Amino acid sequence: MAQTQSEPTVTHGIDLEAFHEFVEYATENPDDVQFELGARSCYEGRLFHSLAKIDAYTLGDDEIERETREYTLPLGAWKEVEAAAGFVDPTDRMEPIEVALAALTGCLNVAVGVTALANEIDVDELETTVRLDFDPRVILTIHDVDRAGEMFDDIRIEIEVSGENLTDEEADILADGAKRSPVWNLMHLAHEMEPVVSVA
Repeated sequence: MAQTQSEPTVTHGIDLEAFHEFVEYATENPDDVQFELGARSCYEGRLFHSLAKIDAYTLGDDEIERETREYTLPLGAWKEVEAAAGFVDPTDRMEPIEVALAALTGCLNVAVGVTALANEIDVDELETTVRLDFDPRVILTIHDVDRAGEMFDDIRIEIEVSGENLTDEEADILADGAKRSPVWNLMHLAHEMEPVVSVA
């Protein structure tokens, strides 16, 4: 009589056994799970407007590149701001700061979700909201670059979770887990990042 294989335990779209095997592999083979990530953006000949592109990345020693992973983001500004600034035919586009904040919300969701999974916390719903006050006078050259620290106030992060019998202690665990977010750490911690302009 043929043996029947047990059905995988799936929660939130994850095969738990496969996930734990992946984490174990990453623990034992750290070099194989190192990434080099990047993006590029081409100016479109209209102030504020660029077409950002995300495609190839490196995982371990392998460069992964495929046409189905060529994503484009039309970046720009807000229609009302373009109109006030004298743009001809003002348009609405995703503003780069908002895209960065959107990336932060998505990455915080990942960090909280993984933390919930690792600590066997049953989360049914999860929503992260970030808000930020922005002063544009440096980018408009009204203020010099030495005042760039005044451009932003603190980023406000609110994470709402729901689930049966969730406790305050579990909420604290999830809040600590949110700090595992790579994008949160990219924004929160200091990094060397010096622009270099080359002439083609």
